[in-house]
Amino acid sequence: MPASFLTLPRELRDKIYKLCLLIEGPVRPLGGSGYGWDLSPGLLRVNKIIYNEARLFLYQNRFDFTMTLAFCISRFLEKIGRDNADCIRHIYVGFPIFCNLELGNITFKDQNDDEILPTIQNGCANITTLSTSRYITYPIHDLFNSLDDPEIVAEALAVIDTHFRDFFPSLKDIIIEVYENEPSDFMRKQIENYGWIIVTKDPIRDWNSDVSLDE
Repeated sequence: MPASFLTLPRELRDKIYKLCLLIEGPVRPLGGSGYGWDLSPGLLRVNKIIYNEARLFLYQNRFDFTMTLAFCISRFLEKIGRDNADCIRHIYVGFPIFCNLELGNITFKDQNDDEILPTIQNGCANITTLSTSRYITYPIHDLFNSLDDPEIVAEALAVIDTHFRDFFPSLKDIIIEVYENEPSDFMRKQIENYGWIIVTKDPIRDWNSDVSLDE
């Protein structure tokens, strides 16, 4: 039998798929300039066997759905198909924006985010990890610090936590990305009370790791 890629041991093929299709930074599947690492999704088009093996690695990436529209997300999920969408486990989304921060009456503004989460929920059944990027986290962190009221901050975080978990029952981890020297000790304690994970990002390294799947 002539030597070919498929004659390689599966373990070796998996290592190749991982190198070509799995990256450290988030993937922006809906366009925009990509930097640094470049994915090779064309590998999935070689043949059906490679497609079925390789797609599991491609959709293990962290998919960034911030700064986009719900109909674009819906179109992307329809394009990749339900089987692939159900392989997505880790997403980036924005924080909801508050219209009221009164104790006992904390509510969100009506906005595009109201459509984004249901769209992802309908298309991706197995989300286990949700991240907010440092760009999204900073204004919320600044707002909560300005309140200087632990009760309001605690209730607002509880509302956000419930908001996310209601949409994604399989959700295990909420990751909050922050700049170096953030958040304040006060905010860190409040965030960790809800079991959220705080990750400090290096702005230069993180910027260089963002890539796009748009071809």
